[in-house]
Amino acid sequence: MKYTKLKLILATAAALSFAACGKKKTEDASKPQAKIAYAIYQLGVYDTTTAKKASEWLNRAEMVTVLETVKAPDPKNEGKTKEMAKIERTTGKQGYVDAASLESKAFVVIGALEVFNVNQASAKKLATVPAGHVGFVVEEKGDWVKVRFGYKVNEKWNNAADSLKWVDQKWAQLSAVSYDPAAIGQGIELENAMRKYLDADAAKKAAGKKELEAIVNDGKSQFVSVAKDALSAEASAEKPAENKPAETKPAEGKPAGEN
Repeated sequence: MKYTKLKLILATAAALSFAACGKKKTEDASKPQAKIAYAIYQLGVYDTTTAKKASEWLNRAEMVTVLETVKAPDPKNEGKTKEMAKIERTTGKQGYVDAASLESKAFVVIGALEVFNVNQASAKKLATVPAGHVGFVVEEKGDWVKVRFGYKVNEKWNNAADSLKWVDQKWAQLSAVSYDPAAIGQGIELENAMRKYLDADAAKKAAGKKELEAIVNDGKSQFVSVAKDALSAEASAEKPAENKPAETKPAEGKPAGEN
């Protein structure tokens, strides 16, 4: 009798334990899973979804943990909502950011990255992105990746209008990129310097030139050669043309007998 009662107690305990375990798994499955994401732009962090002023700012390509995504009123479109991501920075600070300005992976171009209109071999090439540009992965399909840069890419790192190309949401095969956080940071440093250097404002241009010179003098960046080339191009443009003596055209000979 005692043995039967003990078996009944153990069976009941096991059933309760199994039920509790199943309930925990169900609860865990219903919770949103945290994931890593990267900021496309310098991005405001808000303490609440309805806050009107950012308490902190994310840097471009800064890595954060997305804890959950929620719907919030869109201040720019009355009566509509937009997705806000609750994020945590590496500092431990939590807050809300525009979910549309985050992507799952960041990279920096270290070679020459060709971007195409579709993800197939017969696709039309839209641009060749040079080293130093920081980009983000939107979607992956086999060997192809839909990319996003957030700005127009500069094919020649100069001021020519035809050098600027918009290639966001287009396709590339990422063989000429690095996912290394240190390299991405160096790419951001170069991008910031080049944007100032190519600005029409003289003060910004001067600041950008100093930043490019600092990259060259420090010598640790993967993009020292890019900074050097930009500075050299300006030096060549500013160099005065050589003064050559004017060529004297010889006097034309007159036929004999003419005065």
